[in-house]
Amino acid sequence: MSTIKIGFVLLFSALLPACISTYRDFPQDMVNNPPKTKPYDTLYYNLNPFGLLSTGGGEEALRTVFRQKTPFVTTEKVEKAPARGIFCSVEVLYKPPTLPALAFGYISAATLTILPVWSNHDGYRLTYQVFVNGEKKKSFEYDITRKGGVWILALPFAWINFLTYSESEAIEATTYQFFKDSAPIFAAYKAAK
Repeated sequence: MSTIKIGFVLLFSALLPACISTYRDFPQDMVNNPPKTKPYDTLYYNLNPFGLLSTGGGEEALRTVFRQKTPFVTTEKVEKAPARGIFCSVEVLYKPPTLPALAFGYISAATLTILPVWSNHDGYRLTYQVFVNGEKKKSFEYDITRKGGVWILALPFAWINFLTYSESEAIEATTYQFFKDSAPIFAAYKAAK
């Protein structure tokens, strides 16, 4: 790799912290509020890959919640819904920024963030589909909006990111809300067994 390319990579890496962002439109009261008990036996699940590169740890947070922080005693990752039991399929779709924000993003990157860019509309849409004994019972859909901007003059204020919600917190909280919203389906299956 040439020294010019290495220089650009190092410069871009130094400017990346000039981004200030937070996440909104998700159940903030569910942040750090996983299910307290495990009243159900087994959850089978499949997590579809994120449609775009997850830079904020959201995909790993989703995997961790389904492995360790559910209201189920055990969880098992499978490819499709089994004939017996509760199965959840999760799809995460990226909501792109508006066209003007995208255009200004390219301009900002070309000027090494001397010109600012911001977006109030991108984020994620999470869809959780619940199946019982192979039959689809219900879909739950939640939106998460990312608000943020990049500007070289924001670099001294990058510490603000430690005071705002992260991608992983937003996705965890949304998943905990899903478990709360779908509890009647889980309870009905347990009672019918």
